[in-house]
Amino acid sequence: MRLTIRFRPKDGTLILPINYEEVLQGFLYRSIQDFDLADFLHNVGYTKEKRRFKLFTFSRLYGTYRIHRHEKKIEFFDQVTWHVSSVVESLIVDLGRNYVLKEHFNLNGQPIHIEETVVKALDITEKHAYQIRMLSPLTVYSTYENRYGDKRTHFFSPLDLVFSDMIEKNFCNKFQAYFQAQPTERVKIKPIKVTEKDKVITAFKDFRINAWNGTYEIQAPLAYLKFMYDVGVGSKNSQGFGMFEIIE
Repeated sequence: MRLTIRFRPKDGTLILPINYEEVLQGFLYRSIQDFDLADFLHNVGYTKEKRRFKLFTFSRLYGTYRIHRHEKKIEFFDQVTWHVSSVVESLIVDLGRNYVLKEHFNLNGQPIHIEETVVKALDITEKHAYQIRMLSPLTVYSTYENRYGDKRTHFFSPLDLVFSDMIEKNFCNKFQAYFQAQPTERVKIKPIKVTEKDKVITAFKDFRINAWNGTYEIQAPLAYLKFMYDVGVGSKNSQGFGMFEIIE
């Protein structure tokens, strides 16, 4: 399920760090009224071996903005739109109810007024392939040790030959963590319209992340597509990466 929130800064503008994913994640967790659910998602999650998945994702903020490069800040004006998705329907219901009933919140210490809250499930016709557009950048990576025992992280470009395989591997891990069963069909993804301008270099808790916006094609059964639509594609979904919309 997907929750769309439209809000307006009460003081006219909203100023955030230019890398604001951590701020949004914290705001999301604080908005959950079911404390057991919040604790489970934050501290436990859905597991496959040593991997833990929160199985939610969220978009960038959409609205009129100005970037203050020297201060490393971004300033939003007027109405702002934000999307949150999860396969955990109780999370979307909890957040939606809270945003409807309370309306007034603080985001990064600044008051906002929530003007509209919409909950909707994906409803599309099954096809062989689907075109998607990223609402938050897509990242996929592997971690390894070099010859000196130091950990290194390699981020894959959509042009890398193993990009689709890495996306599929990540999907399989999340699928097994949630359903406790292996997927029986393949998932493939390829870039359709992705350029160097779509590359995003950001940071979450001082960890540097390379990610990509752009348009892609996914070949997958509709049920698998809906799962990815809810939980995100690629890695670090609960940190604000991998949310997409369907291009119809």
